[in-house]
Amino acid sequence: MARAKQYPKKILARATADEHQRVTMRACAAGLSVSRFLIECALTVEVASSEDRSQRERALREIRRVGNNLNQIAHQLNIQTGTVDHAEVQRAVLAVREVLERMGLLWGRR
Repeated sequence: MARAKQYPKKILARATADEHQRVTMRACAAGLSVSRFLIECALTVEVASSEDRSQRERALREIRRVGNNLNQIAHQLNIQTGTVDHAEVQRAVLAVREVLERMGLLWGRR
């Protein structure tokens, strides 16, 4: 008769009711107990560091700022009957490109 694996250490995790339900459903879908599911995830998924999360938050704020700038440009273009300031549009496009490239670097490090 095969001997059952022993697990001498316990890990306690706290979760909201919603988190618990979602974890339970994912464990069930994977055909694992919640305990085994959490262990497998913890050992196979790379979690972003605090610094990575902080950089992502800063990048998201920057994207919002750039989006606001683009909205202001669009508003000016919609009310303007004269010429368009192409230099301002070009600066906005370059800012968007730079932010998206930084975002790609942050999310690419997974």
